[in-house]
Amino acid sequence: MLAGELLLNHIWEVKNVAKRTFQLSELRRFPVLNWVPPNRMDLLARHTEELRVGKGEVLYRPGQQAKHLYCVFEGAIGLSLAGSKERFLRLAVLTPGEWFGVSALVPGWRRVSRAMALRESRVGMIESRTFVTEICGLDWKVFAALMESTVKPLLVVSLRRALFLVTDLTDRVALALWEYAGHPDAIRSNGLLSSALTHEELAAVVGATRPRVSLALKRLENRGFFVREKNQIRVNVKPLRDYLERKSEFLF
Repeated sequence: MLAGELLLNHIWEVKNVAKRTFQLSELRRFPVLNWVPPNRMDLLARHTEELRVGKGEVLYRPGQQAKHLYCVFEGAIGLSLAGSKERFLRLAVLTPGEWFGVSALVPGWRRVSRAMALRESRVGMIESRTFVTEICGLDWKVFAALMESTVKPLLVVSLRRALFLVTDLTDRVALALWEYAGHPDAIRSNGLLSSALTHEELAAVVGATRPRVSLALKRLENRGFFVREKNQIRVNVKPLRDYLERKSEFLF
């Protein structure tokens, strides 16, 4: 998504929600917040903004920088994954007491889903860095490094798998090739994938039959995304990355 589009989205959202801070008594009524130390609950109340959103209004969209955590206080929020051909797949319906937007805990991450109010709702919003440092009492640099090295790789793999639900077969195979090209052995060998990655193995990964995967591979080969070397595939990393980035820039 272009920077100008992101700015327009941000302006639209700010204009269409009413903001105020939460009362301490209201935060205390949610068991999900019982883990917050009593001496930090007041900080949470002061740093949490209330958003009142109408049915159909969007809190965030795919491609936007993930900076805030959210908690549903009233109403319902739907999380949907964006796929090819402008299709959206509902991932979850969140009700009072549930948190969302946790990808903001990974520094530099972009939103991969759309969060939209399914009816009139009240949502708490807090900046992720403030949440980690002020409420949890953790050093941000240490926390960020931990998330970068442990949680982020898992999020990326989970996201690629989730995209299989909303992308066509050729793109699913392209995503699988990119994932295998990121393995240390493939990186050291300049994109050469293991001979164990047969058409049958790819079919098992992307959930399709071997003949259909073979056709998808032929399409990707014709576009120059890989070359065949005997019984192995050598991925042309830059063209494949450029292609996937145009499809789902938030993956990178």
